Amino acid sequence: MLADIQLVILEGRGCNRFLRSWAARFPNRRILNVSDFPDHVAAHRNRVFKWFRDECTAKWLIMMDDDVVPIAATDAFVQAEGDIIGAKAIAKTGSEMHPHAFSMTAVKVHRRVIEAVTPPWFAFMFTPDGVMQELCECLYFHKKATEAGFRTTQAGAVGHRFMVTVVPPGEGETRPQLLFDDEVNEGLRSARSKPAGGT
Repeated sequence: MLADIQLVILEGRGCNRFLRSWAARFPNRRILNVSDFPDHVAAHRNRVFKWFRDECTAKWLIMMDDDVVPIAATDAFVQAEGDIIGAKAIAKTGSEMHPHAFSMTAVKVHRRVIEAVTPPWFAFMFTPDGVMQELCECLYFHKKATEAGFRTTQAGAVGHRFMVTVVPPGEGETRPQLLFDDEVNEGLRSARSKPAGGT
């Protein structure tokens, strides 16, 4: 089964050691350093699909972001068959990413889909005035693929690694506090907005 799969990891921040170790089991694997291309994530994904379509001969493409952490349930994702298979992934908010479609964080796509769907496979869509995003690249591809008659399924799950700041426990606390980057940034913004000497 693994011999039929081309694994591509989009590495922009450095592929985490758990994913790098897990990837070694795939005979066909490629870690694509996208930091060499100062493009949008949709362009990176389009580049991978185009390469897979034009230069690769594998039956399946598994594309993962470099912040994916494989877990026991990831095996079910790898072994699943269908047109497009998404692995369950949790966003920084704590909610599941695109539960009724799939997240491009970890996706398995059959060659027939990539060959049949007209490029661009990925794009971000905005309101006519350009001030709000209507579709991310995941849902854009989902829409194009389902309109072309392909089915999406979900199998297995992956861990999703986030940058986190560990704050030592305060007085009377036993556990450290975990602050995600957004929370740290919000704290810094709040501190800057207070008047000097204020509380």
